[in-house]
Amino acid sequence: MANINTVLKNTIKWLFRRKSPAARVLGSGITLITLSLAGDWALAVAYDSAHDSIGFKLSSSEVPEILVFITFAIGVFLVALGVIWLISDAITERKRLSKKVVIPIEQRGLVNTSDDTLSAFAGNQNKGKQVNGIVIDIRDSLTNGAVSNPTKALDKVLGIERSIEERRLQKGADDVEIIYGGIVPVPFAFLTGYLLDDESSIQVVDWNRESSSWGELKSKDDDEKFIVKNVVKNEKSKELVVAISFSYHADIEAIKDTFSGMNLLQLSLMNPRFNNHWSKTKQDRLAYEFIECIKAQLVDGYEKIHLILASQNSVAFRFGQAYDRRNLPPVTIYQYERNQTLKYPWGICIPNRSSSLPTIVKNKQPAAIETVF
Repeated sequence: MANINTVLKNTIKWLFRRKSPAARVLGSGITLITLSLAGDWALAVAYDSAHDSIGFKLSSSEVPEILVFITFAIGVFLVALGVIWLISDAITERKRLSKKVVIPIEQRGLVNTSDDTLSAFAGNQNKGKQVNGIVIDIRDSLTNGAVSNPTKALDKVLGIERSIEERRLQKGADDVEIIYGGIVPVPFAFLTGYLLDDESSIQVVDWNRESSSWGELKSKDDDEKFIVKNVVKNEKSKELVVAISFSYHADIEAIKDTFSGMNLLQLSLMNPRFNNHWSKTKQDRLAYEFIECIKAQLVDGYEKIHLILASQNSVAFRFGQAYDRRNLPPVTIYQYERNQTLKYPWGICIPNRSSSLPTIVKNKQPAAIETVF
């Protein structure tokens, strides 16, 4: 049934599509040729009222041959003109598209997407354009699904800006489009969004685990909102932990143990689930809510933000884009490892000074954090 609906929608769109001037000229020519070659036909128009009766009749036998010939000749001319015009438009469009370059940024980590690459997806979505992809593969930093060498993975992610700039120098700014997608631990997706926040236009896609393919964020906004709750309030602490439950519930008890003594703010959707993120509008709206919640808390003088984000890859990226590096405190976003004794073993500390690079911080024990350079 879904396939039938898709076919019907596409057919209706094609029938009522906006035609180009060249297509209209071609269509007019075909119509004239059809009329001139038609067999016997007749046209009758009549109007009757209480006082008058007006009628008009015309049949093919009454049309002079010279008029039929002229109609046919005009039709042939319009068809030829329309075809030449369409070919010229196609050549012009192809030249225009060939100047465009699409940069797919694919981050591989938790799932092997090499059989369905983001570059292939981008090529199918952007016919005629150049595709010059960037692949950041951090799978060699994972062991049994857990990140064993976050510093090595961080070094790869930090090279993303340089890779984009190298490709951008080969083209004008208006000719470059960026598509981002990945399946990596949340801290790296958040950091990537943070690093690319100045990019004016990025199409964000995500990995559909059900179909094992890339998917666009084009569903409707379901209007879910965050439920905000102050779980722990400690006026002596100048550090705030923000726990966000988007795709699943954040482990609040583990957070309390790891960040003992710190203020804890919880943002939760009513029904966290793995497939609630396919709306770009929803992601943009909730990213704004996230930032506004943090800004509202800053009246208490917090100097550091510790972020726990239970979400899909695209959501983490979008929230990273939204984090204002100039007006918000430094943020450290942590990795959750369910099967380890220490549930939040490490995070990425992102300073709010452009002169300083993000670094890995490791939790040695609850409430004791050591920076690793």
